[in-house]
Amino acid sequence: MRNAKIVCTLGPASDDRAAISDLAAAGMTVARINSSHGTREDRAALIERAQRVDAELDKPVAVMVDLQGPEIRTGETAEPVQLETGSAVTFRESTAVTEQEIGLSTDISRVSPGDRVLLDDGRIETVVDSVEGNAVHATVKSGGKLQSHKGVNVPGVDLDVDVVTAKDRADLELAVEAGADFVAASFVRDAADVLEVEAAIEDLGGEIPVVAKIERADAVDHLDEIIQTAQGIMVARGDLGVELPMEDVPLIQKRIIHKSQAAGVPVITATEMLDSMVEQARPTRAEASDVANAVLDGTDAVMLSAETAIGSHPTRVVETMDRIIREIEESVEYDEIIEQRVPEATGESRTDALARSARYLARDVNASAIVVASESGYTARRVTKFRPSVPVVATTPNDQVHRQLGLVWGVNAQHANVQVGTATTVIEDSVKAGLDSGIVDPGDTVVVLTGMMTELEGEDTTNTLKVHVAAETLAVGRSVVDGRATGPVVDLEHVDPETIEAGSIGVIHRDFNGEFSDGLEKLGGIVSARSGMTGYAAMVARELEIPMITGADIGDLEPGQQVTIDGERGVVYDGEVNKPAAGRKRGPL
Repeated sequence: MRNAKIVCTLGPASDDRAAISDLAAAGMTVARINSSHGTREDRAALIERAQRVDAELDKPVAVMVDLQGPEIRTGETAEPVQLETGSAVTFRESTAVTEQEIGLSTDISRVSPGDRVLLDDGRIETVVDSVEGNAVHATVKSGGKLQSHKGVNVPGVDLDVDVVTAKDRADLELAVEAGADFVAASFVRDAADVLEVEAAIEDLGGEIPVVAKIERADAVDHLDEIIQTAQGIMVARGDLGVELPMEDVPLIQKRIIHKSQAAGVPVITATEMLDSMVEQARPTRAEASDVANAVLDGTDAVMLSAETAIGSHPTRVVETMDRIIREIEESVEYDEIIEQRVPEATGESRTDALARSARYLARDVNASAIVVASESGYTARRVTKFRPSVPVVATTPNDQVHRQLGLVWGVNAQHANVQVGTATTVIEDSVKAGLDSGIVDPGDTVVVLTGMMTELEGEDTTNTLKVHVAAETLAVGRSVVDGRATGPVVDLEHVDPETIEAGSIGVIHRDFNGEFSDGLEKLGGIVSARSGMTGYAAMVARELEIPMITGADIGDLEPGQQVTIDGERGVVYDGEVNKPAAGRKRGPL
């Protein structure tokens, strides 16, 4: 399966239900709604369509509402304005734009002489000469054509603006009403800004995880506290590359990804990943390498912006990104890097310790998957923090958690209703969900980790870790001879020696008083309902070196029915149980 997830921005090129469904089929797991564009009604319709697509598909499609934040933009101009290098300009809060005066959406008079004011993603650079009241006078150091509503950056200057604007509050109201799965907070500076966004959501009666966008220099300075506070992180390289020297951004990206993984917080790598595909049918080699490097860094997700919002080939872009990710994740180099970067468990977290143990246990027993039963998604996120080499099947009874896990590295989220019962019921239901997903095959060995299930009153399902075989258990007894064998059952009391097939499993019932027939050398294993380690059957099993279990009554089975006996565990399973296979098992996303 694919580990890294894909976030797609919806827009004019992908705003109808069929287009959204195509993106999901191509590999999108999170649909991003950019609040900087369109009307409230437009965005509400996009959310509703994405949610309908999610309801129609087996795999989750989450919705992320990306707030505009305290973004500064230039005013309106009928035609592009040419700003000549060396010319003088004045900035003030207004809507008009001329060659001499540039209106801005926000007052920037807190700047000082020598500060830079960058326009249009840094394509036009000015330096402040003086400040008179609300007027900022500057000289154009690098000119160019300026169009309407272009972004403005003032690196290193605290403009003392609220991180949650009036527009943001209206967009948060929509996010809460529509049941969005994530909110992305723009231009946060520190943990306090993240908490302010969370408080605004709570004031509206909502409970939505906040993804903090790292796109300012002061956010990089406060990275650790932001990671500890937010429920997700986005490496927003566009504004980050304007705020900081562009040569610093690649290492900052790696640092953000590694710190987020170590904290168990999902991280998205964003901005211009396949930008040329807005118009072209193929990406550049550099863009393919950019996606590949983010995957090698360990990012939880990669994001497409204009490529899917206004691009000519939105579905093809997702298919291309999907192919790049899969190619990298199937490489030996990827396996080596993942194995080298397993973080330590957090000292005070028992769940962390068990999640890390599950990773290595799955490797050591050659399990085909780790199955996690998690009501809130917390336990599943802790497991993927340690980047296991096998798929993680996360089962949850919560629809929103099911969607939110679509942002988390390596998780195949499955919906499983928690029935009234016991902790054993939770495990059985979760393993069944793994079988239904196609990742786990009947008879596979899996590692199961359960988190707290509040719906099971009186049952403690917290911190349960076990190795489980995805098959029906017919009987449990005592091991006489180790080993594993699968074959058709034969009743040793009534069988014709001539009809015993090679590899058959001989069954001895509790009331058997006769003598063994010939043909025992054809047996692949023996199951006896009688207890005891020293009888004639035990001697035969040891002589033939075939697995045997005693004290295991499997009842009356149809002649020829396939069973598997596990001599090491003393268990008899219905049907064929696969031997654990080394290496990662690939499966559907």
